Amino acid sequence: MKKNWLYLLATITLFLTPLIWLFFIAKYHNAGLPDFAAYSAISRALFEGKNPFPDHFDVLFCRYHWGETVPIDYPGQMIFFILPGYLWSKSIQIIYLILNVAIIYYLIGLTLVKTCNYQWHDLWISGKKQFFYILFCFIYFYSSCSRNTLKFGQIPLLLTFCLYFMFLGPSSFTLQSFLFAFVAATKYSVLTVLAPLLFFKGHWKLCVISFMLFLLLSISPALCGNNLAEIYTDYSKAVQMTFKPGNINYYPSAFPSFCHLGFFKKQVINWIMKALIIGLTLWLLWRERKTKFISDTLMLLAFCLTMLISYHRRYDLVIIYPLFAIRLFDFSKRNQWIHFGITILFPIFLLLPISVMELIVPSWLGGISPKLTSIVCSRDFLQYPHIIPLFPIFTFILTLWSLYLYLHVKEPYQFTISQTNNDNFTSDNSLSTSNNKTNSSDT
Repeated sequence: MKKNWLYLLATITLFLTPLIWLFFIAKYHNAGLPDFAAYSAISRALFEGKNPFPDHFDVLFCRYHWGETVPIDYPGQMIFFILPGYLWSKSIQIIYLILNVAIIYYLIGLTLVKTCNYQWHDLWISGKKQFFYILFCFIYFYSSCSRNTLKFGQIPLLLTFCLYFMFLGPSSFTLQSFLFAFVAATKYSVLTVLAPLLFFKGHWKLCVISFMLFLLLSISPALCGNNLAEIYTDYSKAVQMTFKPGNINYYPSAFPSFCHLGFFKKQVINWIMKALIIGLTLWLLWRERKTKFISDTLMLLAFCLTMLISYHRRYDLVIIYPLFAIRLFDFSKRNQWIHFGITILFPIFLLLPISVMELIVPSWLGGISPKLTSIVCSRDFLQYPHIIPLFPIFTFILTLWSLYLYLHVKEPYQFTISQTNNDNFTSDNSLSTSNNKTNSSDT
């Protein structure tokens, strides 16, 4: 009885602290969720037939106070953010924050129920299972990735929900295609590896239909009188502009949030590492071409490679947390504590304060070998002259660990995808335990 009370007290504490943090963000954070404001403002401008890109800053910034920053949101997402664009207020911001927190709790619950022998009532009844559920939601919520997402009003949590609902939810083929197209239209860089992987595995129908929907979304601004050639030309210019020296995505000054490689002074090292990552991706696609299933270890490796290959920031790492939950639960169930201990180090690392991960430790490492990295912090108020960025290194190490798990974990959880509307999406209700289910990585 005493143990149950301790579980209940700990669970309540872990559940309430994120809500308290969210309350203070909603009440006292004055940034106005600038990234969400950009989605909304760009969508409203396009809906009104106005070009929202470089030569038309006044359309956006006089109302949303985005300063001189260039927005680079894909025009194809217009239809999804028109409503908040017209109703923009503090209430809309609070609703968006609550939606993201609800996604965290629902997504981890859905993952545990579908993959880890949980029942939905286990999430509501005090005990070990509920404690693990709330504890992992707490870790997910308080990670620097999620907090960064919430503070700036970014969209990765919503995209994460869409992708996992494709694999775990009771979704039809049509809904899966629409969800995939939504992810592509709002952040196509998330699909750098996953989309080719699905195509090589024979899910070409899903890929083709989703791509057609993506194209329809991409040309939708034309229905509002926009010149598509002008819009997409200016969009491309805006993207290129942000990567020029002095702008927000110029790597030497925006490095802390990036998850790709390119910080060594000797460019040959950068090219070798990039070639290895691209080579590993191509090898993975070829290796997986004959199987339909996608294991959780394969998906983890695919997302890690995505972070290193294409443009990503720290908040995009929220996409791997449900896979952490699957692996940690499975390792604890099998008493594989060494694997459990190594795997849990990654979400624990992401709980560290951002100042520690981005400035203090990286600056200390940079001071040891200032000739190693080309990243130099140029912001006057930070006083950190040489920095070795930890996030690309962290993601690279996580990729190596994911590769090890992909090659050595036997009977991982396996996702499946329906081929038509008549073939409802199904996935096993627990981690695979039958010897008849082969690991896709062993094929």
